[in-house]
Amino acid sequence: MVVLAGCASGAPIRGGPLAEPGLRMGEAVLMDVGKTGTYGAETLTNHGREDVVLDRIDFLDRTPGLEIIRPLAMHVRTTPGVPALAVGFIRQYPPPHEGATLHPITGFRIAPHRSWKDDVELLIGFRAHRKGVLSYGALEVRYHVGKQRYVARFPDPLVVCVPRSFPLRRCKPPAGQGRQ
Repeated sequence: MVVLAGCASGAPIRGGPLAEPGLRMGEAVLMDVGKTGTYGAETLTNHGREDVVLDRIDFLDRTPGLEIIRPLAMHVRTTPGVPALAVGFIRQYPPPHEGATLHPITGFRIAPHRSWKDDVELLIGFRAHRKGVLSYGALEVRYHVGKQRYVARFPDPLVVCVPRSFPLRRCKPPAGQGRQ
């Protein structure tokens, strides 16, 4: 008896062509209640041989009061003299994007990496709805290649401290957040 098992209809495979080797970033920012911002959370590189199609992003350990506003994807800029990335952090959403086009995440395609021009920046819009330390600990990018589903985890926390007068030295994620 021979049993063949496929992964396409089961749980997604961890990692896949968008996986990175454990690099960790993160941002701590000061904001006022009700104001929006954009965090350039990740630059994604497709290490595979076929196009990757983004499905959605999940935000892990998100605290109440931190609203995520429609994440966007943008090809790394290609115009001479224009910075390669749109933002690290900016107190505006959507971010300025002269020389680039912003795209919704769902259905966005990332070609296999041939040069830096194929790479894509994830832009996370957010709004603080209350005072205090607001955050998410990591994000998971869910995507597929053909019928195979994947999830790549990026332990890159965003910490938003409200109001802007909050002491920056105390603007830190909760202990253990974003690690695994």
